[in-house]
Amino acid sequence: MNPQIASLHDRMAEGGDWRSFRDEIAALHETAKTEQEYVTLLEAHRNLVVVGEYAFDKETYEKLLPVTAAEYRMFLNKEAMEDGLINPVLLERITRRELEAGRLAPDDEFRQLAAAGAAVLGDSKQVTVHQCRKGNWFFYGVLVAAGLSVVLASIPLSPLWLILPGLVAGWYLNERERKQ
Repeated sequence: MNPQIASLHDRMAEGGDWRSFRDEIAALHETAKTEQEYVTLLEAHRNLVVVGEYAFDKETYEKLLPVTAAEYRMFLNKEAMEDGLINPVLLERITRRELEAGRLAPDDEFRQLAAAGAAVLGDSKQVTVHQCRKGNWFFYGVLVAAGLSVVLASIPLSPLWLILPGLVAGWYLNERERKQ
């Protein structure tokens, strides 16, 4: 574990500036790599919010609560990020852990949305995306269109009949790409 993260609770217990501890927690959260480090930082953040009640007057503390709640959710979202995207299944696991630890209320909307997102969207690591070779299909399409334009120029026929074969060909190509 990062030594700065490991010593954070002890340093906070000695006292100090509330804002500097908040900034340090945010900065350390950017460098955290293990679940234990994330949990330690979330506990420190929660303790800091509790101490804030005594560090600030009531009016300031009331204004501070929504900010710290949003910051806490941002920390959870950052922990759930993989390759720059939030993984819904990982976010659900993290919010379940936070619920079990008592840092998140059972009826919290964020927890409910995380559970619903995991159920609907699934694990983003399981999504497989392949790249279509659009250049090849564009070349063949232009080649066929050029050939048809030469042939149709000599036949007195409306080009509107090409709509149906175009739709069928588009459907076929989409199904072919979807199955790959």
